[in-house]
Amino acid sequence: MGGGKGGGKGEKDEGEKEAEGGKYHWQQKGEEIQVRFPAEPPLTKKDVAVTFKRAALLVKVRGEALIDGALASTVEVDECTWCLAPGGVELQVMLTKQREGEWPALLSAK
Repeated sequence: MGGGKGGGKGEKDEGEKEAEGGKYHWQQKGEEIQVRFPAEPPLTKKDVAVTFKRAALLVKVRGEALIDGALASTVEVDECTWCLAPGGVELQVMLTKQREGEWPALLSAK
């Protein structure tokens, strides 16, 4: 039954969508989007490089690009951030939409 916070490995929160290949999960609520990348072995800050652009996102972990592409819409770059979950078991990227509204996908299909 578990009522733990943060979800365990392999668990998805309500409304969360999995990317092709299962490299990440993402969900949106209002003007916020959260993208979660499970990490094994655990990550440190030195392992992560995230570049936010108005209409694009680049997420690299240990030199490998996990996301490198155009976003489905635009974000407020100065309000976007990332963090590591305790123990480095998950990278969390938070995006703030420029305009509230449902995105059909995280990345543009173009």
